[in-house]
Amino acid sequence: MGITVSVASIDNLDDLATSLRLCCQGTQEVVQDTVGALERLSDSSASALAAALQALELAQQEVARLESRIDSLETQLTFNGLRDQADAASEHSAAGDELQDAKEWLAKCEERCEKVAEISRKVEILRGRFIDRSRTSMARLTEFQEECVARLNRACSALESYIADKPDSSTAAFYRWIRWSPAEGELVSPAMLAERLRLSPEQLREIVAYESERDPRFRAKIEEYGRRYAATRSLDERKAILRQARINGSGEISERIVAAAFRPLGDVSTQGRTHFDDGRYTKTDLTVNNLCAPVLLGKGDRAFAPKGGSLALEVKAGQYAYLQQQADHLVFQAGGHRTADASATICTADIHDLPKDEERSLRDRVRTAGSPMIGMLPRKHDIDHAIFEAIAYGFGNGRGTA
Repeated sequence: MGITVSVASIDNLDDLATSLRLCCQGTQEVVQDTVGALERLSDSSASALAAALQALELAQQEVARLESRIDSLETQLTFNGLRDQADAASEHSAAGDELQDAKEWLAKCEERCEKVAEISRKVEILRGRFIDRSRTSMARLTEFQEECVARLNRACSALESYIADKPDSSTAAFYRWIRWSPAEGELVSPAMLAERLRLSPEQLREIVAYESERDPRFRAKIEEYGRRYAATRSLDERKAILRQARINGSGEISERIVAAAFRPLGDVSTQGRTHFDDGRYTKTDLTVNNLCAPVLLGKGDRAFAPKGGSLALEVKAGQYAYLQQQADHLVFQAGGHRTADASATICTADIHDLPKDEERSLRDRVRTAGSPMIGMLPRKHDIDHAIFEAIAYGFGNGRGTA
C-alpha cells in the first residue's frame, strides 16, 4: 500500500501543534488565575481574622473594665453611708447587666475568632496544596506538550522532505502554490494573481482534496453527495445529484480558491456585512486586511491597495448567462466594498464567452459601481468536473471523465 502524503496533512499537523501550545498556555493562565483567586481569598481571610482578633481584644478590655468597676462599687457598698450605698447599689446593678452583655459579646467574639481562624487555616492549606500540585502538573504538561510539538514538527519536516524529493509531482506543485508569498517590497500584479487563481484541472482536484482534509464540514458535504450517488443506479437520479452538487458547490469551491490564493497576502475573513442607509445590507464574500504587500488588481480606480491596506472581493462562478443575470446584484454588492482600499468581483473565465460588447457593458457597469470584474478563475465546467470527481471517485483516488 502506497503512502499518501498531502499538503493538508502538514497543515493539520501544524494546526495541532499550535493548538497544543495554546492549550498549554491556556491551562497555565487558568492555574495562574486560580492561584491569584486563592491568594485574594487568603488575604481576605487574614483580614477577617485580624478584624475578629481586634474585636475580641476590645471585648476583653470591656469585660475587664466592667469587672473593675463592679469591684469598686462593691467596695463603696461596704464602707459608704446609706445614701451613698443606695446610689452605688443602683450603679452596681446596671454595671452587672452591662458586664453580662459584655461577656456574651466576648463569647461571640471568641467563637467567631475560632471559626475565622479555622477558615484561614484551611484556605492556607488549600492554597499551598494547589500551588504544589499545580506546579508539578504544569511541569508534566509542559514537558508533554513540548514532546508532542517536537514530534509533530518532526512529522511535518518528514512530510515536507518527502514532497521535496518529488518536485515534479502534483503534490509538490500544490505545496509551492499554497506556500507562495511575495518577495519583500514586491508589487503583486494582475499577472501574479491570474497565475494563482486560474488553476488547472489537476490543481482543482488538489484544492478540493486539500479543503476536504482541512474542513470536516466541507468533506462531510461532498461525502454525503458521494453516498447518494453510489446508492443509486438511475442515470436520471445521478444527474440530479450532480446538478444539485454543482449548484451548491461550485460557488463555495470558487470562494475557497480565492481565499487560499489571497491568504498569503493578509488576514482573510468571509461574509462580512455592510449596512446601507435605507436599511438594506449586503455580504462581502471575502475581505483581506493588513496586506503584507501592495496589490494591483487591474486598471482603473479602486484597483490598487497599499501594503497594510485592504481588499474587498466578490466571487461569482457561473457560465456567461448566469453572469449576465447577476449584473444588477453585482452592482448592489459593489456598494459594500467602499470601505476597502481596493475591490474586485472575481469570476470564472466564462465571462470571456460573452459577446465582446456585452462583456464590455457588464464590466463597465460593475467597474462604475466600484468593483471591477476580473475573470481569473477556472471555467465553471472545470470546477464542476472537480466536484464530480470528488463525488464519484473520492478524494485523491483514480479519476474518470464526465
